[in-house]
Amino acid sequence: MKLTTPFKDITEFERELKDFANKHRITLAEHSKKISNYFEMSCYHKIILYYESRGYIVNVKNLQKGFFRYKCSPSGRLQNFSYFEATKKVKEDDMKLYLYHNATIQSAHDVRVFTTPDIVIAKNDAPCENFDYYETKKGLSYFTNDNVISFCEVKNLIPFPELMINFIGTVNELKPKCLSSETPERGSKDLAPSLMMSGSYSKSTRRIKHSLEKRYYINMLDNLFDNSTNSAFRKHHSNELATFSHKSAFSTEDIEAEYEERLAALNIVNTSILEDENK
Repeated sequence: MKLTTPFKDITEFERELKDFANKHRITLAEHSKKISNYFEMSCYHKIILYYESRGYIVNVKNLQKGFFRYKCSPSGRLQNFSYFEATKKVKEDDMKLYLYHNATIQSAHDVRVFTTPDIVIAKNDAPCENFDYYETKKGLSYFTNDNVISFCEVKNLIPFPELMINFIGTVNELKPKCLSSETPERGSKDLAPSLMMSGSYSKSTRRIKHSLEKRYYINMLDNLFDNSTNSAFRKHHSNELATFSHKSAFSTEDIEAEYEERLAALNIVNTSILEDENK
């Protein structure tokens, strides 16, 4: 596996955005040029790809003056930004869900508490508004917790312990049933809460990933700057990602053992090279 750092040429992101726009026949509005925002957009595309691999047909919604407008920060009314509707035929009914970028969600524990994940999968496209939340007249645009299916946090960072453990706190606040020993929703194929990171795991952080994914209904995904990681979201591999009905298959003991063997083999090769150089 190719290991990457949380750095990528902007031209690669721009090429990906162009391909995405052509696929969905949309024109993109002006957007932030920060690498972190590009990475968020890229991960947003991956979640769309996941639902396409599950048989959903995706359509663009809420173009702004003919342009697709990404929501690259927590601020702003959701009504002023574009999103995707995903539809799947189930028997005689159409099953729909909605894919949002930087949408605010109400806590599962306290209706006065809110947080804004980078990607939100919602049951409807009718967010609420609260004009009494802030001291100013600024309105808060949000989804109630029971109208949210799942969410993803996107971090343009190399995985480190505090980042990974803190994500569990967000899951507890928004989808606490994913931390239960019981299956949250039997039969569900919706993507479980996911932490998406650009950098690659070290030996120690990979151990944390395996431990958390074995205990909880979550995904912790690294190395997402590498385009080959799109395969995890495609049809033949998407079944290995955690959903609300099964845990991640990427954290099995066999995979962990294989990784340890590869690290050991790499260490033997490096030791041999050093010995040759010292002769």
